[in-house]
Amino acid sequence: MDVFEVMRTTRAMRRLDPTRDIPEEDLWRVIEAATRAPSGGNTQPVRWLVVREAEPKRALAEIYQKCWAQARIGYASDPVVAKSAMLRSADYLAEHFADAPAVILPCARNAAAASVFPGIQNLMLAARALDIGTTLTTVHIEREAEVKEVLGIPDDVRTYALIPMGYPLGRWGEAPRRPVSEVTYWNSWKRHRERPEAIPTSS
Repeated sequence: MDVFEVMRTTRAMRRLDPTRDIPEEDLWRVIEAATRAPSGGNTQPVRWLVVREAEPKRALAEIYQKCWAQARIGYASDPVVAKSAMLRSADYLAEHFADAPAVILPCARNAAAASVFPGIQNLMLAARALDIGTTLTTVHIEREAEVKEVLGIPDDVRTYALIPMGYPLGRWGEAPRRPVSEVTYWNSWKRHRERPEAIPTSS
């Protein structure tokens, strides 16, 4: 799959098929892709904790549901967001969190986010190339100590995200984005430039 198509069509997939397992080799492949991302000084601080067993997933789901119930209040206070498909899909994820075939936690000791999140993005793009859906969640941070206790993570290790993974029940597609010319400035703040039409190349 073309890398630009992968980037265009990678989006949060919160409705995952609980009946289709992810081959272990594909989990190795997406984590290997994650390890190819840059990190400060090439320190490679991230450790990727893969959760596939039912009991720890169930325990994580209980924690996640409590965190989401609190975070949801802020989202639902906006009347537009309260009626949105995004909020409905986030509710679905919370309700079915334990059904995700795999959950991955990127963890590190004393690492800047800039050394962690490029790997997370690589992982999600690699998963998309294999038709595996992912979504990046961080609401668990409010009860991170409980997450660490479930998974035996040391106190001095930070969990940067929970990433449920599975084959999506919905269809791939492009999420709405603002035009690139609207969000790009040239040489000084708010100095826009219209993007020229692409010139077809001769075959």
